[in-house]
This record gives sequence, structure tokens and C-alpha cells, in this order.
Amino acid sequence: MKKATLSFILACLAICPTWSQSKEEALAEFDWLTGYIQRNYPGYENKTKGSEKEWNEWVEDKRKAISLQPDTVVACMDEYVRKFNDGHMYLQMTHEGIVAFNDVLQRLRAQQKTHAQKSYNMYYTAKAMNDSTYFLRIPSFGDDTANKLVRDNWDSITSRPYLIVDLRLNGGGNDEYFSELMRLVYSKPYWRHGVELYATPDFLSLYRRIAAENADKEWAEWYTEMADSVEKHLGGYVLRPNMQRKNLVSQDTVYTNPRKIGLLIHGRNASSAEQFILEAKESDKVTLFGNENTRGVIDLSNVYTITSPKCWFKLAIPTTRSCRLPKIAIDGIGISPQISIPYEESLQEKDNIGEEIRYIEQVLRGIKPSD
Repeated sequence: MKKATLSFILACLAICPTWSQSKEEALAEFDWLTGYIQRNYPGYENKTKGSEKEWNEWVEDKRKAISLQPDTVVACMDEYVRKFNDGHMYLQMTHEGIVAFNDVLQRLRAQQKTHAQKSYNMYYTAKAMNDSTYFLRIPSFGDDTANKLVRDNWDSITSRPYLIVDLRLNGGGNDEYFSELMRLVYSKPYWRHGVELYATPDFLSLYRRIAAENADKEWAEWYTEMADSVEKHLGGYVLRPNMQRKNLVSQDTVYTNPRKIGLLIHGRNASSAEQFILEAKESDKVTLFGNENTRGVIDLSNVYTITSPKCWFKLAIPTTRSCRLPKIAIDGIGISPQISIPYEESLQEKDNIGEEIRYIEQVLRGIKPSD
């Protein structure tokens, strides 16, 4: 059975609150969640500082609500996690949790059949707009598709002076999967910041377990090295293995083409997508277009999932903080576009090129929209 997100479960509870477990079990899950986050979340101290009393009172109110009505535990746990406003920290129901809510889920599924589901159809796209401009749409860095798209169309892209990269809906993935794009974007050396591990006993146990269970010798050795480093710095922060706080990134080649690049950014850009935007905007070639800031989910990263004691939930939690902090903060703020686009946003373009893309091309070419 597939995992169900908490927003899905909360909708169920609004229709028919049902809970077959005891008050003690519900409180135990809530207490585990709040305790684990307080001990291990890298942003906990910063996000509760100065309001500790109010925060503790709010948590206690949630606990009392669960004690009076155990079926509220899912809503209370979800509200607690959301209060941190961190897209890298969230809850999911496990198979066991779904079984506990089976009757409620069945009722919701029956109701959902009458409602159309909202969807987006932004596709990976690579096409020449004309002899001067190439267009790429990259809706994810979740796998190597973006790198492959660039490699497969390298000659066409580098034969044109203008490149437009549509990043809308790209919520990130892995930094390795935008390496080919960075080859195109690069114009001069720039600084990249490393990340620090939050050295807690819980995370130490996690890394030891992963090292012991990993069949890949290289990965097992890497996790062992990470665990050893964490163990030496318990209670504080320590750089991840083979990482510097700040390093100068330099490439051997600056490509003549494309010489002007427009990145179309979006409020759903997060994580690795934001990392790419941060690095790309250091290039003299790049201009950021869009009508809203990116999501602002990058300062705390390297997410791992932890299963609750009753196995009803999985908690996704970041384990590192960026060495950019506190001087350069992105979370809760996002990255701003440099030029706004005078068109309503459309995310239903499949592999088509809309008027907002045509507008970016005009700006890159130095043509006024009215010309």
C-alpha cells in the first residue's frame, strides 16, 4: 500500500474523526515527535529563540488536546511540524498508520471520485526556438535527465548566443544533476559554501546503523567516517567529510555561446533547484526572470527519514546547516527574480513555448516588447 501524505489524512479527519488506538499510544507518538525534533532539528534553537515560553505553552496545549481526544494526534503532529515552516521537514503516514485509518481512508476515496484532481504538465523540453535562441525546460533535478538533455543537445545549444532555461516546478533533487547546466552557465570563479553536520547522539546512531547495513563498501566507509567525526563533536556542528566551509569553484572553459542566459524561476523552486540558481546567478551571463521568489528551502538540508516508535509515521528531517549562515540566509525568504514577466503564469504548457518565454527572448536580445 502506498504512503499517504498528512494533508490527505487531515482531510479524512475533517470528514470523520476516528481513532482506534489508546490515548497513551497517541501521546507517546506526539512526545516522540516533539522530543526528536527538539534534540535533532538544526533549526530548532534559532526558530524558537526568544519565544521559548510561548512555544512550550503551545506544545502543551496540543498535548492536552490529544489527551482529551486522541483522534486529534495526526492534526496536532502535522501542525507542530508545519510550525517550523521548513519544506525539508515533514511527516508521512506509514503502512501501519494507514491501516489504523483504514475506514476513514475508504470514505475519502469514495468522495474523491467526484472531484477532478489538479495537475501540472510541464515536460522536460529541449528545442531550438530559432537560429539564435535555444530553449530548455527542466522541471526536476531528481535524476540525470537534465544532464542528459544538455549533453544530447550540446552542439545546438552552444551554436546559439541565447539560452532560456525554464525551471518552474523544479523542487530540487541532487546537486550532481545540474553539473552540465553549470558548464554552460559558468563565466568566472565563484564561492560555494559547504554544510555542517548537526552532531547529535540520535544522528550518530543513524550513521552507525547505515554504515553497518550498507553493502557498498565505499559508502559504508564514508558513513563510518561521518559517524566518527560526529562522535568527536557531539553537541555541536562539524563539517561533512571532505568538505570545506567555503571553496572557490573554477572551470577550465568559459563557452562563447550561449553568451546570455535567462533563467525562469518560480515559487516552487527549492532545495537543489535553489542551489543551482544561487550558483548560476554568479555568472555574468545569467539573468533571473519570474514573478515570485523561490520557496526558500535550502539552508537546512541533507534529509533523512526516521520511523516513529509505533511505526505510524515517518519524519523527514534535515541533518545539516549551510555554512552561508547566518550571513546569507535563504530559508523563509527565497531568491528574488531580477526581471518580472508581464504575463499570467501557465503551468499547462506540456512541451510548448508560451508567451512568457517569448518575452524573455526579447529581453535577452535587447528588443523592447513593443518593437
